[in-house]
Order: sequence, then structure tokens, then C-alpha cells
Amino acid sequence: MFMKGDLVRHGAMPSWGIGSVVYAPRGGNLLIRFEQAGEKIIHPGIAALTKVPEDELMYLVIREVSVKMGRSVVSSRVIPVVKRD
Repeated sequence: MFMKGDLVRHGAMPSWGIGSVVYAPRGGNLLIRFEQAGEKIIHPGIAALTKVPEDELMYLVIREVSVKMGRSVVSSRVIPVVKRD
């Protein structure tokens, strides 16, 4: 069973990258946001979805500074990345 926030991979579409479950109603379709493919609606009983184990992940933190209306605005993004050997 998948829950909101779970990180998943689609076995038939590895080029999509890691996806994050955005919406997971009971027994229904999942809304998943993939790195390379955007948002997809997928039925977990049909698609080859697997959870990405926490020990296979590391996180890339990107810190950005932009100027808006003469003021500096700092934001950051956290991107999950699968560890490679």
C-alpha cells in the first residue's frame, strides 16, 4: 500500500526517475510526480511500482538566491537521488 510522500519507481519506465506520491486514496489511482515525466495518474494494481528503500537514497539540497523587488530571496529544494556504486 502506498501513502502520500512515498518515493517510488515505475519498473516499466525507469527513465521517469524517482516519483513522489502526491495523492493516494484507498484502493484508487495514485497521483505521482516523477522527476523526468511530471505528474502521472497510475493504478498501483496494474503498474509495476516499487517503493524506493531509504538506504538507497541520498538527498541533494539546492539553495537558490534570487532578487525580487530589490530584495534577496533565499529558497531551497531537496531532491532525492538513488545512490550508485
